[in-house]
Amino acid sequence: MPTYRVKNIVDEQPTFEKKLSEILAELKVGGGLKVLTPVEYITDQQRKWYKGVCLPSLVKNDENGETAGWWDTEVKRQCNGLALLKKEIFYFEDGLGNKIGTGRLTTKGVGVKNMTDFIEEILSVSMAKGWSVTAPDPELRKK
Repeated sequence: MPTYRVKNIVDEQPTFEKKLSEILAELKVGGGLKVLTPVEYITDQQRKWYKGVCLPSLVKNDENGETAGWWDTEVKRQCNGLALLKKEIFYFEDGLGNKIGTGRLTTKGVGVKNMTDFIEEILSVSMAKGWSVTAPDPELRKK
């Protein structure tokens, strides 16, 4: 989904760099618009950097052929993910109908401060370990 920056607010309505009629013309049937607050926009872009830049870069430069899922877990484990990220719990049932709990860390719903701290930790660990990670735009590292 394309992103359009708000240029200005006029009469409590956002104005974009592109005309609203052009933006609406690009929508596909069943599509929609999501209006984000500035904080939501930054955290959304932080998540996109993590999933779209950081992880693919680690996978691409991995000599052992590890997957994005493996790197996701490794980065969260080594970069203070447990303290900074939310934990979602998923329950699975065994063959006898017993619930077995397992958890994973997720960036979904994490605030800008914790995402910023997580990114800073990723960059610090990547420098120490020689991971090939490109830093995001400084705008995404504001608290």
